[in-house]
Amino acid sequence: MIKFFRKIRQKLLSENKFSKYLIYAIGEIFLVVIGILIALQINNWNEEKKTKAVEIEILTQFKEDLNDDIESINRVEFWIRKVINSSNIVVDHLKNKKSWNDSLAIHFDLWNDYDQLGLNTVAISNLRSRGVEIISNKDLRKNIIQLYDKWYFYILSSNKYFREDHIHMSYKKYLQHIEPIKWRLAGIPSDYEELLKDKEFINTVQWIRNAAEFDSEYHILTIKEIQKVIDQIDRELQNI
Repeated sequence: MIKFFRKIRQKLLSENKFSKYLIYAIGEIFLVVIGILIALQINNWNEEKKTKAVEIEILTQFKEDLNDDIESINRVEFWIRKVINSSNIVVDHLKNKKSWNDSLAIHFDLWNDYDQLGLNTVAISNLRSRGVEIISNKDLRKNIIQLYDKWYFYILSSNKYFREDHIHMSYKKYLQHIEPIKWRLAGIPSDYEELLKDKEFINTVQWIRNAAEFDSEYHILTIKEIQKVIDQIDRELQNI
C-alpha cells in the first residue's frame, strides 16, 4: 500500500502536476489522521471494555462478600438474642428472689455467652488497591465506602467492646458464683441463696444485657445498610 501511494506521488511530480500533488498529499495526510483516530478509538473501546470487566469482577466480589457478612452478623445476632433473653430471666429471678429450678441452668450459662464477629475485607482492599474510581457510579462508590468506613467500623468496635466486657468483667463474676457444667447448655450457681444477695452480680448481668441490646441494634441497622448496597450493586450490574 505504501509503495502504491509512493508511485502516485512520483508520477505527479514527474508530470509537474504540483497542484494535483498537493491535493493528493493533503488527502493522504487526512487518510493517515483518520486511520490514527480510528486506531485510538478502537484502543479506547478495548480499554473501556477491560475497565468494565474489572468493575464487574469487583462488584460481583462485593456482592458475595456482603451476603457472607449478613450471614455472619445473623449468626452473632442469634446468640446475642439468647444472651438478652437469658439475662432478663436471670435478673428477674435474682431481683425477685424466685426459687431455683432446673430450667434456669441454661440461662445461668447463656447470659455470659459471646460470639466473635468476623467480616470480609477482601473486596474493599482490592478496590482501594486498584483505585476506587473503577466503580463508575459515584453514588454506589460513596455508599460502599461509607458502609465499610462507618457501619463496619462501628459494628466491629461494638463487638470488640462487648468481648472486652466479658474478659474484664463478667467472666470473673461468672466463675466466682457459677459452676460451668456445659457450655451453652448449663451453668449452676454454687450457692443460689448467696447469689440472691450479690447486687454486683445482678448489676453485671444487667450490664451485659444492655451491651448485648446495644450490639443487637447495630446488627439490625448494619444489615439494612448492607442490603441497600447489595440491591444497588444488582441494579448496576444489570446496567453495565
